[in-house]
Parts: sequence; structure tokens; C-alpha cells
Amino acid sequence: MNLSLACGCCGPSKLERHRQTTDAPIEANPEELQEMREQLAEIEQSLSRLWGPTIWSRTPECIQIRAEAADLIDRHFDGIVEQWGDSIDVILDGHSSYDQEGRRASLANALIRLVDHLRDPDDICTYVYLRRHCQEGMLARAKPSQFNTIHIALKQIILNHVKSTMTGPAMERVRDLVVAAIDERRLMVSQFYIESRERLLRESEEKYRNTIDHAPDPMYEIEPYTWIVIGMNAAAHQLHVTVDEAHEYETVIGRPLPDCVPPEVRSKVIESLEAGVVPVLRQGSTKISEFPIGPFFFDVNAALITYGKKQFVQMILRDVTQRRDMLDSLIKAERLAAAGTFAAGVAHEVNNPLASISSLVQSLLSGENDPQRRTSLHTILSQITRISSTLKDLMNFARPTTAQRKPIDVNGLVAETLRLVSYNKRFSGIRIEPILATDLRRVFADDNEIQQVLLNLLFNAADASPAEGAVIKVITENQRAGQGADKSRRVVIKVVDNGIGIPREHLERVFDPFFTTKPAGAGVGLGLSLCQRMILSNQGTIRVDSEVGRGTEVTITLAAAAEDSARVEHAASMAAS
Repeated sequence: MNLSLACGCCGPSKLERHRQTTDAPIEANPEELQEMREQLAEIEQSLSRLWGPTIWSRTPECIQIRAEAADLIDRHFDGIVEQWGDSIDVILDGHSSYDQEGRRASLANALIRLVDHLRDPDDICTYVYLRRHCQEGMLARAKPSQFNTIHIALKQIILNHVKSTMTGPAMERVRDLVVAAIDERRLMVSQFYIESRERLLRESEEKYRNTIDHAPDPMYEIEPYTWIVIGMNAAAHQLHVTVDEAHEYETVIGRPLPDCVPPEVRSKVIESLEAGVVPVLRQGSTKISEFPIGPFFFDVNAALITYGKKQFVQMILRDVTQRRDMLDSLIKAERLAAAGTFAAGVAHEVNNPLASISSLVQSLLSGENDPQRRTSLHTILSQITRISSTLKDLMNFARPTTAQRKPIDVNGLVAETLRLVSYNKRFSGIRIEPILATDLRRVFADDNEIQQVLLNLLFNAADASPAEGAVIKVITENQRAGQGADKSRRVVIKVVDNGIGIPREHLERVFDPFFTTKPAGAGVGLGLSLCQRMILSNQGTIRVDSEVGRGTEVTITLAAAAEDSARVEHAASMAAS
């Protein structure tokens, strides 16, 4: 560049009081403008106290000095832009993202807006552009130190022009004003940088929180050592609502996790925390497989998370209930196949000889007069009948028949079943209490299979009942609102006894084929497995709840017949109106 003037310019620029910018206009909304004006007012007050009202204020004298500085920049505009560009090349070591022409246009536009603000302090267009560039433009990608260095260079370039073209007190006034103007610019941009970084931080936190909150797996943030819940996502909230409706979302956070679960699983949760979370503090992470929570099973992954000088334990629960059910189904299918093969062989090898033995014993019985021998023969016949019954159970288990479903009256079926068992000696001394809903819907099911299920459950209840004070309740009711997903089309049947109960560790296996808690010779463990298969084939559900020493409750739900659901719903709506 051929320099000819003392200030470094090739020649004076054409004086233009109204230079026009060439970049795209940026508009700020009224709220943004008001915020910038408030920030600018605070900085003006600080600089006015530092430099004095003569140099930096809104007084006529200061406005005149601002105009002199603006005129000087206009006269040397092209030279200032060229020198500023050369300085930026040195500062950025040639790594500018703009070409020569684009960079000159960008610097020229910035200088035009600076001059406009010098002439009119209320013209803050320069800060509108700087704020936007700090948020999403060139300055958002630059370091604050680079911006400061670039504007220190601009200040020095303008000051060189001031010193080269002015003398005396006028030069000193313009010099000080230029320094104050660049300081104001740097302070405003520093605030813009802080705003931009705070906005990015808020957006990042919001993204993180929304990602966690919308994750399908329940997630907890737990304080180490105290087990206090300090955070949880929506899936964890829904899990608490599903498992224990007594606790609300707000009451979980801030409380120890064991206090926020149903009492029956509290000891298990404490054991798992001691076995899982405590090692996390030493190892950094751990995993617990198939942890039971209500009707669900979860793989629990725990990790120690550090942020700053603080730590928390993050627990992520992956629902593996479906996987567990699939594995159980595979195991049961294998057992079914084995039972089918076994049953077919047993039926072939045992039934024919057993029938011959039964016929022979009956023929001997008809001609036998000795009471002792007749008793022995009757005992043999009863045992043959028992063997035949076991073989029949095996065959039914291995080769299930197709359910013949139709609308049936559950109350009538219960009454008929109770009449049948009333003649059985097992129920001697047992009080049976039917509690039947008068407005019960009919169900869509196979009446023979449902009766078989009821008979099996009643026999089990009788076998488990105490010698004195035994009570068996058979309850029917329409499913209440809030029970299950299908609230209007289900019927509930409960068989409740006050017998010995089932140990908790055995509850998970009561539906397994060949599993039984009865004494040897009292059963082969197919009853509840057959019941479950029949209920499932009728689109129902069956659940066993029991406590040792207090009794057992078996709950069955069945789909209501469509017309009965409509009738009951219509009656309920009429009653409500």
C-alpha cells in the first residue's frame, strides 16, 4: 500500500455524512431494544464518572466532540478500513473466513454504524448488529480476547489519525472521546457475550433435561449415602403412580428412596441399594438384574456422576418384564412338550393295565363278603381312581382343547359350582360366603373351563384352610374405575381364604407346571398351571396374592360380553344424570 500521509492514508476520503451500509438489515424487537438501551445507560454512567461529563455524556459540548470525531473518521474512512484489515490479518495470523473484498465490506459496515452512533447516541444500530453476531454470527465463533484485540487495534488506528491531524486541547478531547467510545463498545460486547453464553447454557440444560425427562426408562438421581431422591424423570413418576398411588410426584423428590415405595418391597429396595448403590461409590458403576418392583422386573444400572465438586448416583431402570415373560413362556413350552411326550407314553403304558386292574378288583369286590378284605378292595379302587385323575390332568395339560366362548352368567356359574362342592367332604366345617354383585355383567368365556378353574381354586382353598374357623369367600364384581387399562369391559372373580398362605418366595412359581407346596402324594402341581392356561385362553388374567398365616386371594378378570358392557354403562350414565 502506497502511504503518503502522516496518518498512513493514501489520501483523504470523500467526506460523506450519510454513508450507507451494504449488509442485510437486522431488526430487533422492542424488548431487545429496551434491554440494550438499559445496558448502554449503565455503561454511559460508568464512563462518564471515569472520563468526566465533558468527554462522555449527552451534553451539547460532548455531542460536539462526538461529531468532530465522526468527521475525522469520515475523512480518513478508506485508510482506517485498510489499516484495520491489515491489523486483523496480523491478529488472526491470516486465518480469516472472509476474502479481501468481503472483509473490507464487513469492516466498512461496522465503521459506518460506529460513526452513526457517535453522531447520535440514540442510534444503537451498531449494537443491534453486534448482539446478533455474538449470538449466531462471526463473533459467536470468535474468542472474546480476539474481539478485544481487534478493537484495541481500531482504537490505536483512529488515535494515530487524531494525533496526525489535530493538535492542542481539541486533539486531547477527541482522543479521549475515541478511547471512551471504543471502551463502551467493548463493554457492550462483553455483556452480549455473557448473554449469549448464558442462553446457550440454558438451551443445553433444557436439552439435557428434556432428553432425560422424555426417556422411556425410569431414571433417578440419588444423593450418595442418604439415598435421598434429588431428581427423577416422567417415566419414574409414572412408575411410582402405577406401583403405589399413595405417593405423588412432588413427595418423592427430597425423600429417601426406600420411603417412597410400597411397604412390602421396602426391605428389598434397601437390600438392593446396599448391594448396588454402595459399590457404585467404590467402583463407579454397577448393575442389578431383574429387580422386582410391583408386577414389573427391571435391570437397574447405577453410575456415580460427578459435576463440579458434587456427586450423585444415577439409576436407570430398564423394563425387562416382557423379556422375562418370554423366557418363562419358552421354559413352559419346553415343559409342555416334555409333559406331552410323557403323558402320551404314560397313557399308553398305564391306562390299559389300569383298566384291567380296576375291572378285576370290581369283580373281586362283588363276590367278597369279608369286611376287612372289602375295605382293602375299596382302597385299591380309590387309588386307581386317583391315578386315573392324575393321568387325565396330564393329558389335559399336554393337549389343551379349544375354548368354546359365549356370554355366560358368572353368578349362576358360581352358585352351581358351590352347590357341587357342598357335597364334598373336603368342605366339611368350612363356611363358604358368596358375595355376588347384583348388577354383574355377563362374561364372554367358556363356561366349562371357568367352572373347572373355580372348582380347582375352591379345592386348593379347602386344602389350605385351618381346622377351625375356616372361611372361603367367593366375590364377583364389575371392575371399578381406575383398575386396569380397560376400565369398562371387565368382570372380577375373587376366591379368598383364611388358610395357611403361601411363602413369598414361592409366589412367583405357583403357576409353574409340576410345582406344588402340598405334601408328597397330595398333588402333582398342575392345578394352577391349568387354571392359568384356561383363563388366558379366555382372554383373562389371574393373579395370586398371599401372606403366610393370613390366607390367599386369587383374582381373575374376564372380558365382559359387549352387550352387557353397553347396558351397564347406560345404567351408570342414567344414574349419574
